[in-house]
Amino acid sequence: MNWLSDFLGTLTSTITDVLPIAAILFGFQLFVLRKRVNHLGQVLVGFLLVLLGLAFFLQGLEEALFPLGKLMAAQLTAPEFLGISQTADELSNNWQHYLWVYLFAFAIGLSTTIAEP
Repeated sequence: MNWLSDFLGTLTSTITDVLPIAAILFGFQLFVLRKRVNHLGQVLVGFLLVLLGLAFFLQGLEEALFPLGKLMAAQLTAPEFLGISQTADELSNNWQHYLWVYLFAFAIGLSTTIAEP
C-alpha cells in the first residue's frame, strides 16, 4: 500500500503543477478568444489521461531511474573504485581524480542534448 500513497502524492503534485497551465489555456480560450471549447468532454478526458500518464512517468522515474543514478554516482566516485587511498579532505581538494567522471557526465549531457531535437 506504500506504493499507492507514493503514487497519490505524485499525482497530487502533478495536478498542482499542471493545473495553472490548464487554467491559462482555458482562460485564454474563453476570455480572450471568446469561444467555447469544442468537445469539452473529450478535452477533459484527454486532460485527465495526460495527468495520469505524467504521474505514472514521474513515479517510474522516482522508483527506478533516480535510485539507479544515485547508486551509479556513488560507485563512480568511490575512492576504492578510483584506486586512490586519501582522506576526504585530500579528495575534495584534488578534482583531477574525478576528471574521467566529469568527462563521462559531459558526454552523457552532450549526447542527450544532440538527441533531443
